[in-house]
Amino acid sequence: MRAPALLLPLAALALLPGCKDVGTPGAAATASRDPVAANAAAIKDPRRVLPLEGGVNFRDLGGYMTADGRVTKWDVLYRAGNPAGLTAKDQAELARRGIRTVCDLRASEERKAEPNPYVAANADVTYWTRDYAADAGDLMKVLGGPDASAQKSRAAMTGFYRALPEQHAPAFRQMFAFLAEGKVPLAFNCSAGKDRTGTAAALVLTLLGVPRETVVADYALSDDLVDYMGKLSQGPKDGPYAALARLPREVVAPLLASDPAYIEAALGAIEAKHGSVDAFIEKELGVTPAMKQAIIANLTDPA
Repeated sequence: MRAPALLLPLAALALLPGCKDVGTPGAAATASRDPVAANAAAIKDPRRVLPLEGGVNFRDLGGYMTADGRVTKWDVLYRAGNPAGLTAKDQAELARRGIRTVCDLRASEERKAEPNPYVAANADVTYWTRDYAADAGDLMKVLGGPDASAQKSRAAMTGFYRALPEQHAPAFRQMFAFLAEGKVPLAFNCSAGKDRTGTAAALVLTLLGVPRETVVADYALSDDLVDYMGKLSQGPKDGPYAALARLPREVVAPLLASDPAYIEAALGAIEAKHGSVDAFIEKELGVTPAMKQAIIANLTDPA
């Protein structure tokens, strides 16, 4: 079922772990041996979130330790939400960082309604998009049903995530190709920066060997950075989220969350069908062993 325009953003809307004390020599030594412990501190690094005026959930994926002791590079790969609010100052900051490739995971109507001003102002930036129509499907049924509830909303979002990797495989395939070709710094985004973008980030970090605990924590960080419910209630009365704002808060809340169970559902569905996330990346996204090694070289450094 094709979603009405007011629900198109819904497909996009579709924590932080306690940081161990690494201030003592003993704790620091433990963290250096344990990627999960090291990453619990790294996720709070002040470089994580870009200092932008109008950026939504715009962050750097650097600083994460992998299982084999490498560390993801800073200033190379960025994840983000809706770029429409980027100010001139923000655009100058992105240009300073040298972002040369942008993968916009939004549907055609989303991009048309809120264009990306950074790519419009920088003709030398490679801007990749895919024409498709957003489909809220089960989410629409949950919201419009007479027995709507938080439990049903959460179940619908879990189902949405199980299908998401396969549905957006064409976009993920192209993004991995760019990363293998070294077309970085690269930024990828959707509207909220948590669902399509969160799944893409989880796939990349998994390929690099970042532990699952860190992959999930990075996904869940969106809840700490963006007050999605606040944005919903503060939006214009005739805006795209107006109908959602009139619904019971408990029904809408699961759709706006970055619940760890959602990304676990996506990765679990991949593993159930393909055996492993790595197998999905190789078979469905076309990442050959040579491409994988190139991506690791382009996105990580020795510790």
